[in-house]
Parts: sequence; structure tokens; C-alpha cells
Amino acid sequence: MCRWLAYCGEPIRMSRLLSEPVHSLLEQSRQALQTQYTVNGDGVGVGWYGSETSEPGLYRETRAAWNDENVSSLSRHVRSGLFLAHVRAVTRGDVARINTHPFRMSQWLFQHNGDVGGWNRIHKDIDQKIDEAFYDQRRGQTDSETLFALAMSLGLQDDPVAGLSRMIREVEATRASHGVTEPFRMSIAVTNGIGLWAARYSSHSDTPTLYWGQGLSLSGQGEDVFQLHSDSTVIVSEPLDMHAHKWQVVPDGGLIHVEGGQVELQQLDLG
Repeated sequence: MCRWLAYCGEPIRMSRLLSEPVHSLLEQSRQALQTQYTVNGDGVGVGWYGSETSEPGLYRETRAAWNDENVSSLSRHVRSGLFLAHVRAVTRGDVARINTHPFRMSQWLFQHNGDVGGWNRIHKDIDQKIDEAFYDQRRGQTDSETLFALAMSLGLQDDPVAGLSRMIREVEATRASHGVTEPFRMSIAVTNGIGLWAARYSSHSDTPTLYWGQGLSLSGQGEDVFQLHSDSTVIVSEPLDMHAHKWQVVPDGGLIHVEGGQVELQQLDLG
């Protein structure tokens, strides 16, 4: 499975989270600890928002994150108050730039970790449920980008919690109609450049891990420690340092919404 992070708060250099913590996202690309895929070397992507346009910047590459000097340089020079970053271990779709997270549609960004069981049996039916405007924006072959397009078709832009919940219910209904028993497992993050939403879900058990922390003091390389602003929130597949007491778990079937320094936790509407 992949590893990802999302940040919302006071603008910082993206390297503060991508490379400087002792267990940074780039470190997780070569040695993740809380997934069966220890190495996530099938691509790296970063999507970020600036102050001059609502359209996010996007960098995606198929090289392993630890071997990509461009993402290291970019993250040291770009400051952002809202960004997503992802390192990929392929489960669906080829190793290709168009299949690398985050995915963008208009001002929205989306990233995913997990797998939709029975995808080869259901994806044609799922495609038919996607609005033409979003279907035409899809570029790759992954289940991840398809989940994004489906959520957009089901109202993500107007009500992200409802849109994500409807997406999960639609996928599960389609899986059931095909008699699929393999699990649907996911953790996702989505943002419009103002708010940030992240959720975790599984149809069976072994839900992908998801943590969050606000105002964190993060352990860096060596003896270095750096403090994030009290209103700044980080959401991660796994902690960026080894101080587990700093990080809070997003509940199974739960969603976290971060906006304007406020954090709200709630359950997805899966009834």
C-alpha cells in the first residue's frame, strides 16, 4: 500500500514534512513501518496551493522518491499552507505519471491508499455512474482516480462528507451486485484549497492506518526538533516520528475535516 500525508495550517516549506522529520514521507518511501509494502518506490507526487491562484500546483514523477532530486529541491523552496504528498506502491494501473497521486480536477486534489477488491469485475459499472464532465478529466487507469471522479459526480464539491459517503456506498452496492468478497480498503485525502477532508474505511477489517496531530513538535534528523504552529494540522498514513503519544488515530469509518485552524471528527454516513 502507499503512504501519504496532508497538511493544513500556517505556510511552511514542504520539506518540513517531506524530508526533515526522522520518519519523513521520503523515508517512508524506502522503509514504511505500518504496511505490508515496506518499499513505496513506484512514484512520488506533491500537490500544493499558493496565494495567487485557486488552482493547485502539481508535481508527479515515476521515480522512487528517495531517488528524485527534483522533489527534494522543490520541497525546500516551496512554502504552502495546504498541500498533499504521496509515495506510491502499485496495486492498480501501470507505473506512469498519469497514475501517480495526487490527482487534480479543477481546484480539487485527491489521493488514496488502498485497494478496491474485485475491481476488474466492477470498474465498467462504476464508469457508467461517473458524470461526463468528470469522466473526461480522468487521465489514468487507477481505481484511485476513478473513486475521485465518482465522488465528484456524487456531490463532493457541494458537500464533501456526503460526496465521499455516497461514493463508498455506491462502490459497495456495485461490489455486492457482482458478488465480490475481496475487501475494499482505503484511506483518502481530498481538498479544495480551503478545507481538507480525510477518511479511512474498509469493508472487512485491517483498515489502512490514519493519524493526525495539531501543533506538533516533530523530531528531525539527529537532535533537531521543530515546532509547528498551534493551529497547523498534519494527517498521515503513519507518524513522521516515533513519539506515538503525539499522534491521534482517525477512527475506523471516520472522517476528519480541517479548516481555519479547526478540526472536526465525525463518522462517514454509510447507512
